[in-house]
Amino acid sequence: MLEIESLRQQAIAETGLDDFGAPAFYEALERLLDALHTEARLNDFGRMRAEMTIVAGLGKRLQIEHYLGEHPQVADEVIRRPVFIVGLPRTGTTALHHLLNQDPLNRTLRLWEAQNPVPPPMSATYYTDPRIAAQAESVALTETFLPGFKRTHLIDAEEPDECYMLLNRNFMSVEYPAMFHIPSYANWLYANLCRSDSYEYHRRQLQLLQSQHPGNWVLKAPFHQLGLREILRVYPDAIILQTHRAPMAFVASGCSFNELLRRSSSDIIDRAEIGRDWMTMLDAYTRTFEADRAALEPAHPGQFIDLTHDDLLSDPWPVIEQIYSLRGLVLTDSTRAAMRQWLAAHPRAQHGQHQYRLEDYSIDRGEVETLFGDYARRYGLAMDEEITQ
Repeated sequence: MLEIESLRQQAIAETGLDDFGAPAFYEALERLLDALHTEARLNDFGRMRAEMTIVAGLGKRLQIEHYLGEHPQVADEVIRRPVFIVGLPRTGTTALHHLLNQDPLNRTLRLWEAQNPVPPPMSATYYTDPRIAAQAESVALTETFLPGFKRTHLIDAEEPDECYMLLNRNFMSVEYPAMFHIPSYANWLYANLCRSDSYEYHRRQLQLLQSQHPGNWVLKAPFHQLGLREILRVYPDAIILQTHRAPMAFVASGCSFNELLRRSSSDIIDRAEIGRDWMTMLDAYTRTFEADRAALEPAHPGQFIDLTHDDLLSDPWPVIEQIYSLRGLVLTDSTRAAMRQWLAAHPRAQHGQHQYRLEDYSIDRGEVETLFGDYARRYGLAMDEEITQ
């Protein structure tokens, strides 16, 4: 059994710290544990994986609270004009994030620092920090525990990753329903992310991370579709960059990726169940974001940008230039060349073909058309594309 007090004590023993900060996060943790006990059907590895992930979140929370208590000046850090890449899963968000990362003045959340934020990285040692090598060792084990992962997702210790990791530490994170079948927790999360202090906590961690290594933040995570109201409250000058793709492609692709993430943690893998979970998530993301965007965009003119998956692959430059213009920055020739070099070095399916079909997950084409018909018309998208990764 995964019990809160036992998990707390493990984190305390590992860090030597005992102040977890404001207790509001316990509600989310209790809901997560209840769902893991009653719904996830964990095998031995799954229980170990859940325990390690939760203890790590508690441990990082302890370290963050301790550091911020010792360095109150971090709260004075100003985050200016951050870019949030918020497209639905499998719509090109990762590629765009990596592309913008080619500019050294852009501040992305590298995997190694996201996983190990304390002490904050320093500019002088940002590319030689010993935490990079330790994280690289962990990444090297990814294919051992999640065979096929590198065909579906770019991952490297020194490359940017999603900022869901920042919210793991208050347990309001989509990583948990991605790894485990926990629909009660997932549905609660979808309804409550914008009713919590998650983005205040998100900002505190960005302030910590930039305190010794500043830059122009470029952040990425599809779950931000649930958090738009809070993003624009906490970061009122944020640029919201929404990527788009033919729905038939990203629905099938996402189900396949979700299956890969869950496969090792349970001996019961029900593809129809994965399909239902994925469609429920996409429904929540789409309904929430589109309603909030319609309500908020008039008060934030010029802060929303759209980019289709096809344009990302064929001609991303107008959108990239628009981002730089909105931030008052210059897209230099050297940065453009670095971005072109990255694109050339990362063709689609470079790690092998990622195969997926809607019917494998008991999803009917009509369901996708019903859910995304208005969305496709609004953004001028076809429902289909050639289904390759």
